[in-house]
Amino acid sequence: MSDQNYELDPKLQEQRRQRREELRRKRAQRKIVIYAALAVILVLVLVLSIRSCTNKDPDNDVTDPNPDQTTNENVDAVVPPDQPEEPVKEDTHATLSAIGDIMCYEEQIADALQADGSYDFSASFAKVADLLSAADVTVANLETNFAGTPYSGYPTFSSPPELAKAMADAGIDILQTANTYSMENGMAGLRTTIETIEEYGMQSAGTYGTQEEANENGGVVIREINDIKFAFIAFTKGINGRTRPADNAYCVNLLYTDYTSTYSSVDENALIKSVQSAKALEADVIIALLHWGGEYDIEPNDTQTAIADLLFKNGVDVILGSHAHVVGPMEKRTVTTVDGENKEVFIAYNLGNFISRMTKEGTQASVVLNLSFTKSGETGETTITAAEYVPVYIADNGENADIRYEVLNIAEEVDHYIGNAEGHVSEEVYSTIKAERERIRTNAGVEFEAK
Repeated sequence: MSDQNYELDPKLQEQRRQRREELRRKRAQRKIVIYAALAVILVLVLVLSIRSCTNKDPDNDVTDPNPDQTTNENVDAVVPPDQPEEPVKEDTHATLSAIGDIMCYEEQIADALQADGSYDFSASFAKVADLLSAADVTVANLETNFAGTPYSGYPTFSSPPELAKAMADAGIDILQTANTYSMENGMAGLRTTIETIEEYGMQSAGTYGTQEEANENGGVVIREINDIKFAFIAFTKGINGRTRPADNAYCVNLLYTDYTSTYSSVDENALIKSVQSAKALEADVIIALLHWGGEYDIEPNDTQTAIADLLFKNGVDVILGSHAHVVGPMEKRTVTTVDGENKEVFIAYNLGNFISRMTKEGTQASVVLNLSFTKSGETGETTITAAEYVPVYIADNGENADIRYEVLNIAEEVDHYIGNAEGHVSEEVYSTIKAERERIRTNAGVEFEAK
């Protein structure tokens, strides 16, 4: 077939037209695919460009390797809602008062005897009860027993239980019972003494009626006041030449291993163990009540100094001494403990006789020592914030007086003295208490006297 005939053949022309239409359709489909692919690529480029811009570090212009992760430096970082602030814990405060020896001689028992055969010792404490009850906790050294009848003074010292009531009513909370006369009436007397103290709501320190009592808290007395935990430990130099019963060796805490002779070998293990028990109880303040030194000795001896250093080094905050019957030195000092802590501590070597019928020079004057403590709400640390004493005097008004023995606030009596007016001391007593005030200032340090 010629080319001309091929072009003119209707059948062939229709076939050619159909092929052309098929080609046009395929080309149109390819264009659609290409345009769609280009559109997708364009969208991806735009998205990546936007993310690259928003994740750039303005300082070094480096793209964030984790573009989906929000950081605090992102411009569009999500800010968490405001959280309520922790309330600032306030500082807390507590006060402690300490007095010296409470003794009870036969003359004092006779003075307290009432017409109906009962006893009332409240008058002896009446003029200083406000001083004793003002503190959050008040401690004293009880140098007598409650061992039942017959009641007696020196040397066995068995006092009527009404003495315990008078002490509690006056504001005393803790009584050191580890002292010279702890065992004067045997284990029976020791146990009834502890029972009587507890009956009137007070606590005893340093003696124990059973092994279980000695084991409880490691023998430590705990008192918590305004979120400040006080730990009291108590020891005595000896028990009047006696030895602890072999089957009741737990009964009293002793400072020395040679407590029946020379008082020269300090029982360091017992002291450190007691302090560690107080620490284990998470005490904020550790107070050591020590019956030590020589009678009528104002200045401390070498073993007292060694004991004080040992206790302070191991964590004791305050040492309160008794036994000398006269007021001794007081001092603040800064120490470094075995834990590497630097802190301020306080010691009163002897607080003197608070109530007694002793008349030897210096034995009728003593002090009410007042200590203040503050616990930081921010750090939890507790510090001694104040230390001062109020001088007091044991007045003997005579055998025929309605009230023979009474403790006087020296400063109050001196400052308000008006001759021999009713309600005021005599000129003789006035002169005496002024002189005793000066003695206390000399012995204890005038810087600690209450203003």
